[in-house]
Amino acid sequence: MRIAVVDHGMGNLPSVARALEAAGASVVVTSSATEASGADALCVPGQGIFNRCVDNLRASGLAELIGHWVEQERPFLGICLGMQVLFESSEEGGTGLGLFGGRVARLRPAAGSGDVRVPHIGWNEVAGEYFYFDHSYVVHPSDEGLVTGWCDHGERVAARIERGPLLAVQFHPEKSAAAGLALLGRWVAA
Repeated sequence: MRIAVVDHGMGNLPSVARALEAAGASVVVTSSATEASGADALCVPGQGIFNRCVDNLRASGLAELIGHWVEQERPFLGICLGMQVLFESSEEGGTGLGLFGGRVARLRPAAGSGDVRVPHIGWNEVAGEYFYFDHSYVVHPSDEGLVTGWCDHGERVAARIERGPLLAVQFHPEKSAAAGLALLGRWVAA
């Protein structure tokens, strides 16, 4: 499988590319919608600022490509911010791609939750496996049926969404050791 890792001007691109290669994929990192359109799968990595990411995706033509890609149910992987931009809007600022209903809000520890910190940095359990998180914002999807994995960090967090060949995660599989590589391997193989 040839995967285009979208360079939206932010993010840990080399780490994501290496992890996907370790999972068995051939990877190209690109900011070109034309080059990305020739891939078998598309990955939008995490890290960055919501509105700057969306603005960069729109300016490069990648936002339109991502919209068609998801609509056509082609293999897609969104990581952290790459998951968040699929939704309608964010408290961090700006309008998202609107491919799914819902909003992105700042993580707010529940009252009486003790030492829950924001940002959420570190390991947390999702559906019986531990993954590495590094985020301050979380997705609140309109359709919770999309969510296939939750975690708790002061509040219930949508940690994984899936629809067909689309997988989007709030955590960083590229930083999640064996569990992350196994998740990426399953997605690449599917």
